Amino acid sequence: MSLFCDAGGFDTDGADWWWYQPADEAPLATKRSRKCCSCGAKVGVGETARKVRRYRPATEWEEMRGLGDEVRLADWYLCETCGDLADSISELGFCYNLGGESLKDQIAEYRETEAAEREWHKTHNAPAQADAACGVSPGAIG
Repeated sequence: MSLFCDAGGFDTDGADWWWYQPADEAPLATKRSRKCCSCGAKVGVGETARKVRRYRPATEWEEMRGLGDEVRLADWYLCETCGDLADSISELGFCYNLGGESLKDQIAEYRETEAAEREWHKTHNAPAQADAACGVSPGAIG
């Protein structure tokens, strides 16, 4: 799935799991290296990374026992490059997916879609623009 516009709110209803915007960059402070959840690159201990906190909805049993309405899952990590991409995408008002297609692939897919849409508009608006340049209204030819 490609990038998509932010609808203005965070809605987790019906989601199997979700994550929040990755934390600020920090050295990876785990005992072992991790893989970037976007590109799959190895992030070594001490290298710059961003922690992605993931959650799932609580089961009825968990809610009845007062454990909250969301349960924390294992953290994912973004490498420095993908973390910077995630920041840029978010700052532009777009949303993105993690855990499937890489951020680089999502950006490439978005650019291809936008280019195709611009090309379509050029070809389909060209006759109307030519008529307008000549001073002919669309209903005048008959």
